[in-house]
Amino acid sequence: MKNTYLKVILMLLLFFPLLSKAQYSNEIVAGTAHQSFLVGSLPPDNSNNYAKLQVDILGGAWGSNNLGVTTFYIGNRGGLVINQTTSGSGTGNYTIKAYANPNGNTDIYIVVVADYPSFAIKSCMLEGNATQLQTIVAQTPIGADITPTVLPVLITDQAGNIGINTIPYTQYKFAVNGAAIATSFTVKANSNWPDYVFNADYQLPPLNAVKTYIGQNHHLPEIPSAAEVTKNGINLGKMDELLMKKVEELTLYLIEKDKEEKGQESKNNSQDEIIQQQAEQLKLQQEQISLLIQQVKEISKKQAK
Repeated sequence: MKNTYLKVILMLLLFFPLLSKAQYSNEIVAGTAHQSFLVGSLPPDNSNNYAKLQVDILGGAWGSNNLGVTTFYIGNRGGLVINQTTSGSGTGNYTIKAYANPNGNTDIYIVVVADYPSFAIKSCMLEGNATQLQTIVAQTPIGADITPTVLPVLITDQAGNIGINTIPYTQYKFAVNGAAIATSFTVKANSNWPDYVFNADYQLPPLNAVKTYIGQNHHLPEIPSAAEVTKNGINLGKMDELLMKKVEELTLYLIEKDKEEKGQESKNNSQDEIIQQQAEQLKLQQEQISLLIQQVKEISKKQAK
């Protein structure tokens, strides 16, 4: 009896991978036939609808640049919604479609859209309190196409680029469609931070030249215009570098202005001292003249007697 149990366990262990593969995954490795695969059917949108469908797809094409897993999360209570997450890559050779079946259900299909696909599908339905693997069959869609805009919740590609609520941009490692918030954000500068402005040989632009440039272009030299920012956005690291350069140049202008004002103040003080000395000399001369006049008057009185 013991040996019989062991044989049964061994047979189950050997058979389980094959059984799991047959139930859990359908391999789509084909030529140029663009097939459609029914991966689940959602019940009508009403208060009894508890259904949620999850569809996982491994790969996409034969190349090693399609190694990722894409998951679609689908529900239709209160309106049909399809959210997508992708880890890696592999969405190029297929797409997801929704059709309004005449029987009232919403059928979900994975449709091959390019030649020579290579991917595996698994689909799981939550209905009430039960979760069931779905039977995936190749068939032509029935009814009207009602596919909504698929929301790319979180997408990564084969280069490690990340997109949140957007498809990743190949020229950026991280892209967000919407607002972002963080308690801290560090931009590491990879260029010469503008402390060179304080070098003795730095040529500070004359203020009259800056004034002329602003009058002609309506923005500071080196700073992008409003039109450029609207079109291309702002590189935070580069913009911080430019703003710091302008702050340091402004500091030099203020230092020069302060030097001129102090020079003018010193000059004014010197002029005040000269004026004060001249006023004292003039006062002294006036006193001497008054004394001389008094003496003349006294001599005139004596002579008159």
